Amino acid sequence: MNKNIVFAFVLVTTTLLRVASAQPAQQPEVVLSPNAPGPGDIMVVTVKGVDRPVEGTFKGRKIYFNPAKESAKAIVGIDLLSEPGDYDLAITLSGTVFTRTVTVKKKKYPLETLTLPKDMVELTPENEARVEREAKKMAVLWPIDSLRVWAGDFINPLPGKKLGSPFGLRRIINHIPKSPHTGVDVHANEGDPILAPNDGVVVLVDNEFYSGNSVVLDHGQGIYTMFFHMSKANVTYGQAVMKGDVIGFVGATGRATGPHLHWGARVEGARVDPMELIHLKLE
Repeated sequence: MNKNIVFAFVLVTTTLLRVASAQPAQQPEVVLSPNAPGPGDIMVVTVKGVDRPVEGTFKGRKIYFNPAKESAKAIVGIDLLSEPGDYDLAITLSGTVFTRTVTVKKKKYPLETLTLPKDMVELTPENEARVEREAKKMAVLWPIDSLRVWAGDFINPLPGKKLGSPFGLRRIINHIPKSPHTGVDVHANEGDPILAPNDGVVVLVDNEFYSGNSVVLDHGQGIYTMFFHMSKANVTYGQAVMKGDVIGFVGATGRATGPHLHWGARVEGARVDPMELIHLKLE
């Protein structure tokens, strides 16, 4: 073959490769549900038409994508105290990072004003120190990375029971604003069995000042559920539990005026409404 023809062929091929490599990677189809979440919501991120591993981060925290039907899905927690605004969702596919803007909308939660005896509101120095120790113990439970344990949809730990104080409820007690309610209260009878909402590992069994007999489950991939005011726990630290196992019984221990379950959830450290977990379709 003529050397000039060979040179021209190589030159054209090299130029085409450079042009191809300079083209931006095609953006994957990303669906957010809900499209504009509010503080305390759980958002499902679906990347459609992918058969490769997908990674991502939201607000600097890792999110976990799992394969679904011709797609990949991740559960993202929007913390109850998140400020409304725009935040970056980063998705990595085959080494290329794509950014999507997530708009967190303002969400209004109910307000309750109470007047209680002073000794029910103000803590003694000893109890205040105890509460601080217990808060630190709880705070270290939320690691950045954890393996998936949960399987399939989440279930209600007290099916058929009536809800009491809702998630996000803001309280003003004796004219003093208190922290918003980071779980839901479920009315039940003393001794009613509490079910594990999904497969998990017990990472806390303790008796605490505010929450009484308490159990926390690690479901993996940053998802935790917690159960307070139990009459007694039915599990031990480090125990593996299956969805539907009885993990404890309804009680009124800690700061409680009657038997009920306080049920809370964390997703990647974000305080979210646990009732949203049981409405998700994750497979």
